[in-house]
Amino acid sequence: MKKMILILMAFACLIALQGQTASELYSKLQTTYKNLSSFQAVLQQSNYYPQLKKTVTYSGRIYFTQGRMLMKFTKPSEQYLKIENNRVELYDAASNTLFQSAVQAQFGRMNPVEILQFYWDKSAVTVTASGKNSASVKLVPKQDDLVSSLTATMNPSTGIVNKLGYTDKSGNTVNYSFSDIKQNASIPASVWQVSHPKNVQIIK
Repeated sequence: MKKMILILMAFACLIALQGQTASELYSKLQTTYKNLSSFQAVLQQSNYYPQLKKTVTYSGRIYFTQGRMLMKFTKPSEQYLKIENNRVELYDAASNTLFQSAVQAQFGRMNPVEILQFYWDKSAVTVTASGKNSASVKLVPKQDDLVSSLTATMNPSTGIVNKLGYTDKSGNTVNYSFSDIKQNASIPASVWQVSHPKNVQIIK
């Protein structure tokens, strides 16, 4: 009898160690981000280009509210990417260039805050690691012309993603790392008032 109890206890511990399932993680993720009025964090973005065998890493901050996002980088040079009113602006200080364009509807949620939720139910999802404080998942879209796979690390208790990455069909990879995350905190109006030199070259 004692041996049977020990076996049952060991089995229960094994189940606990396996952590949460993909559907449980998705439920937590959806609940958290559905109630998200704003998101801001310190951001590190790394882009890897396999054809060039080159990695470029940017450091800055990200600010997000529904329909509005700003990624502002200070290293290795000043850049910003701003999405507002279905328009996107990308400014690069090194080339003194400002790109302006409309945001197509299919790309509206392909930003670092929403892209994981956007692809989750369109993908085969695998939990690659799971513990009390951290869980990692891999998503392989079932049919997509742009993205071949996504990875993410999240807090299974809060549903907040702190690492995110995706690989496109050409093999280029983008990885994001978020720290000092603030949810539903007020974002000063001055944050959105980005500027560029008067002599900037504008490409539309």
